[in-house]
Amino acid sequence: MSNSSRMRIVFHGAIVLLVGLLCGLPAVTESANEAGRLWHTAHEGLIMIGVLMLALSSVLPVLVLERREGVGLVSSLLAMGYGLMTGLVLQGITGTRAFGPTTSPVLMIAFIGNAVGMLGSVLAASFTIIGARAARRAVVAPARA
Repeated sequence: MSNSSRMRIVFHGAIVLLVGLLCGLPAVTESANEAGRLWHTAHEGLIMIGVLMLALSSVLPVLVLERREGVGLVSSLLAMGYGLMTGLVLQGITGTRAFGPTTSPVLMIAFIGNAVGMLGSVLAASFTIIGARAARRAVVAPARA
């Protein structure tokens, strides 16, 4: 995996982390209602996603992935970060959960963001497992020879 891919994930992970930290302000000011709970979820969730992106950027060099798989991993990490950021922030703004399709355009965008973010997280975890397994096999195979 190239160093530019790694730095790309670090940069975008830091953006997601920053947005998560900023979501803490409305979480504190509106803590007594449903919107406050949604802002709290956005605050905690985006901080965790940003930290996950930063952590995964540190393991990218040891993963053994084909070029397409590496592109898939980077793309899925970006989709996870920005999809969930879109969904969680829009849920906080509207004060409504977006767990299914709806007639409201804003909530539909939030739902699509949540869906893209969840798909990205599953793909990122899958590509990470594939790369770690291949790296493990590459280390074990020479030791047996």
